[in-house]
Amino acid sequence: MGVRSSPFSVDLRCNDERSVLRQREVGNVAPRTLTVLAAIRPGEEEPMRSVLRPIGDDIKGKRVEAGAVRPGIELRHSRRIHFARFAILDDPDRGRDRKRLLYSANYDGELDSHLAELIAITPDMDSIWGRVEGYTDAGAFAAFIRAHTQEPEAFYIAFRDETVERLHDAIAFRQRAQTMVDEASNASLAALLPRLSSAAPAWATGQSLQSGVASIERLFRALPIVADLFRAVARSGVGNVFRGAQRITASLDRYPVFRWLNRLTGNRMPQQRSPYSSVWLDNCTVPVPFVPGDEMPSGPDHQIPPTYREDVIAQNQLTLVTVVMPGQVDRVRAVMAAIDSYSKRLSPPGSLIGISTIHFVKWFVIDNGQRLLMVSDYDGSWENYIDEFAEMIVSGLDAIWETSYGYPPDGARDLPAFKRFLRCHQVPAEVFFGAYPEETVLNVVNDLAFAHACAGAGGGPLRALLQRV
Repeated sequence: MGVRSSPFSVDLRCNDERSVLRQREVGNVAPRTLTVLAAIRPGEEEPMRSVLRPIGDDIKGKRVEAGAVRPGIELRHSRRIHFARFAILDDPDRGRDRKRLLYSANYDGELDSHLAELIAITPDMDSIWGRVEGYTDAGAFAAFIRAHTQEPEAFYIAFRDETVERLHDAIAFRQRAQTMVDEASNASLAALLPRLSSAAPAWATGQSLQSGVASIERLFRALPIVADLFRAVARSGVGNVFRGAQRITASLDRYPVFRWLNRLTGNRMPQQRSPYSSVWLDNCTVPVPFVPGDEMPSGPDHQIPPTYREDVIAQNQLTLVTVVMPGQVDRVRAVMAAIDSYSKRLSPPGSLIGISTIHFVKWFVIDNGQRLLMVSDYDGSWENYIDEFAEMIVSGLDAIWETSYGYPPDGARDLPAFKRFLRCHQVPAEVFFGAYPEETVLNVVNDLAFAHACAGAGGGPLRALLQRV
């Protein structure tokens, strides 16, 4: 990817004072999430879409004339949001043609600060929020949001300890260092190392000093997993927790601990019913419910291809809504609890069970347990993303969605049928924003490693990283 200018770009003179100020600004906490579902007022569905779609088409504001004020939200001015999206979902419980607004964001700091920033970067609040039920004015915005917030059952963060500004610092530092390396001759490379070490971001220096206790930190992070287990059992029951965990781990024999547990309990993937796919490969027909009780996006949404707003930047978005079968919500919550606990306690930065393309992903049980909502921010194409999931954790996909109407009989092993299931339940985002649109998860891993290596006066590791730069 090319070098990208940014309002967060920094020079190489980062210092401790700047680092302290940034830590105070964001509260020195891991990214948080906010997901809001609010009913759109009758008759306001298409006006809402007509406001959101131009924002999504011009997310960087390049088509707005100087001095012009356009109704909407200027996400490019945010200093706290990692990813955000607006989507229009069906609201079947209120009526066949009713819709609801989904706003979902991953942000730094406290909720009140995030909401204050949203108000500050939205020139006309009424153009969006005034079209949903329950909203009155900006003064009551925080109360409105809290009343319509959905809490995730599972939430994975690729980089739990990194803010937007720190990520932009690391990106800008690597870009500047790359320029310096390109300009330096082989003879001057040795002289370049001290310059990079002294110019590394201050937060990277502090982080590198703690590297000796990393294993202890991982242990303390993992300890609450026992409490997570007791909470899951109390909420969903022993049977659901046990069967859900078995279902997730059935295809994870590549990990010794899961291989041992699977052998001990006789846990394995069920025999595939057919070597052939259960679907016709026809992407031109309008999707219809697979079975009674299933739901598909209705109305004008049929005219929007699921690929809408995909492959515009290095990252993509995925929003899925499926209907949970009656009596299965406790099973779903048990599976979500296992995923949530693993992702928070055991997953290393930038990797979820070996999948290294996810920035954020979260699942919600909504509508009093009737539906399952997934919101994901990931790298690369949709096809590659689903292929990687199916390769790395096929049993986990079955555990998540086999309790939903329309799931293929052979699950994710019937890859064409699984992809059709996802596409038919996918809701395209009207607006999708990424704060670092050229960066993949692996790019971020390398940028952070480079910053920490420079801050730690590198030596051999820094020289190796410079060769990669």
